[in-house]
Amino acid sequence: MKLTPTQFVVLGFLLVTYGMVMPWLMVLQIIEATFFLSFTSYIATFTGLLFGVVGVATYYRERRRH
Repeated sequence: MKLTPTQFVVLGFLLVTYGMVMPWLMVLQIIEATFFLSFTSYIATFTGLLFGVVGVATYYRERRRH
C-alpha cells in the first residue's frame, strides 16, 4: 500500500494529536499514567512529526515536477 503525500500528512497529524492528548489525559488523571502509554505517546509524536515532514516534502517534490 503506497500512501500519497496528503495521506502522510493526515496520518502524521493524527499521530501527533494522539501524542498530545494522551499525556494531557494522564496529567488530568483521567487515565492512569503507565510506562507503556507514555512510551507510545512519545513514539506517536515522533513518528507523526516524521510522517508530516515526509508528506510535505513529497508533496512539494511531486508538485515541482509538473
